[in-house]
Amino acid sequence: MRPFPLWRPALAWLLVLGPLFILSYSATNHRAATLPDVPSIVFDWERHIPLWPWTIVPYLSLDLLYGLSLLLCRAWQELHRHALRLLTAQLVCVACFFAFPLRFSTPRPDVQGWAGPLFDALTAVDLPYNQAPSLHIVLLVILWDFYRRHTRGALRAFVHVWSALIGLSVLTTYQHHFIDVPTGLLVGVLCLGLWPLQGPLPAWRRRAAPAGRRRLVLPPQAGNARGLDAAGRHRPARVSGSAPARAPSRYDSPP
Repeated sequence: MRPFPLWRPALAWLLVLGPLFILSYSATNHRAATLPDVPSIVFDWERHIPLWPWTIVPYLSLDLLYGLSLLLCRAWQELHRHALRLLTAQLVCVACFFAFPLRFSTPRPDVQGWAGPLFDALTAVDLPYNQAPSLHIVLLVILWDFYRRHTRGALRAFVHVWSALIGLSVLTTYQHHFIDVPTGLLVGVLCLGLWPLQGPLPAWRRRAAPAGRRRLVLPPQAGNARGLDAAGRHRPARVSGSAPARAPSRYDSPP
């Protein structure tokens, strides 16, 4: 049988995850903008973090890596669980943004040169909310784990280096405070544990068998000792050394 092409379900997942991301992320952003006072969690030393305009490139590259990852899956289970990782990341982060809205409080200087239009485009679609956990970091953990599995040698080394730059860029583009990074890492690791790409699901996530389908499995010896046959049915009793009992026939003479 010809295998079902994975690009079709991959595109279907993109059509689900893409609009969900835009709608939910925008909703929590605009909700936070309507609140009278949105707090910030920032350490004093963070004022020394520089703005590196060139890191906008690795920062924005995550969007491309996100969509491409679904199209590179090699098996149905990998695609299904990778998509569930991305979906779980979105749902957990949006729930946190809704329950605990935070604001990025450091003013960003004007960016000139070739990076200026990229920052302007980012500012036009992204408000300074939706901070902890950093959804960018959560997705980075998921995508790093995916791409490292699909690469070898120098290409895998590039994946590690580029992932480190993406992680750094959330700070050097003035998109997040430091507290958003470790919280994002924790949620990312949670998503990896919930949906392993290979092998069975974790034992604590397996559903117990329905009560109606449970049955006691006994070895043949135990079944025979209890008067059961191999299929678990009661068998007629018999005396050792005698022939099996048979039902009376109408041709038998009366006693």
